Amino acid sequence: MLWCLRSGFDYFHVPATHTCGRILLAWHCDFWSASNPSLHRSSLTAKLHCVHANEDWWFTCVYGPQGDTEKIQFLEHLSDLRRHYAGPWLLCGDFNLIYKAEDKNNSNLNRRMMGRFRRFIDMSELQELHLDGRRFTWSSERVTPTLARLDRVFATEDWLVSFPNHTLSALSSECSDHSPLRLTTVAMMQTFRRFQFETIWPKFDGYLSVVEEAWSCPWPNADAFRVLDYKLRNTAKALKAWSAKHVGSVRLQLAIAKELVLRFDVAQENRVLAPHELRLRRRAKASCLGRPLCSAQSCVSVPGS
Repeated sequence: MLWCLRSGFDYFHVPATHTCGRILLAWHCDFWSASNPSLHRSSLTAKLHCVHANEDWWFTCVYGPQGDTEKIQFLEHLSDLRRHYAGPWLLCGDFNLIYKAEDKNNSNLNRRMMGRFRRFIDMSELQELHLDGRRFTWSSERVTPTLARLDRVFATEDWLVSFPNHTLSALSSECSDHSPLRLTTVAMMQTFRRFQFETIWPKFDGYLSVVEEAWSCPWPNADAFRVLDYKLRNTAKALKAWSAKHVGSVRLQLAIAKELVLRFDVAQENRVLAPHELRLRRRAKASCLGRPLCSAQSCVSVPGS
């Protein structure tokens, strides 16, 4: 999981227990710093500092347990955190809990646990951030799925005063049964485009021959560093040209797949997806793992198109 971080990032993390429970907090050191980490089996807390805004606040990310006894202990742990950390606080993650009946698309509710969660929110004086455009964040991924709002973001009043223009949105569920949440507190900074190697390229015929030909291209006598720089630049240029002709825009294809999954995520909150829609949703999710999305003959219309 940590290999995906690019240069310039640092992180804290809680290791996974068996196949679940890992929590990763990563930040770009040019914009953020983090300190005072506190690691728990179901939470990770740290103090964040925004370099440009000169803001400090506490951040806790959680991964809620499954069993009722463990859930009660989990809520007690969160109450202890609230008493321990003074100042602005943001609490987010997969709580594995709901506190309103409308947070689930069926009537199979544990109202006693819902009440415990609601009392924790009230006693901790937390406010839930509004999620734009979505009702649920988790799906059982069955033909007739169970949908629930398990992923949430809460904040204290002083955090909301510091970040009044925040927005919270849900992204496509892609390769997971959860929809990632994106919280924006400031305007995004402009970045410059650079060569981006696509991990799907080696799966296509012709990739190795393009690399071999570009790498072995003759170069006049020069020092080793100039030769290496030329080879890298030449290979990058050749791969971009080859990809444009034989592969197409991987980012565009991935964006289309994500949009398909997102459209179906939203649609299934209000109705049962038809069999052909379920098949297309599965294929779109698979394409996020590097598999072809669909042929021109198999593509169908999607909700909202």
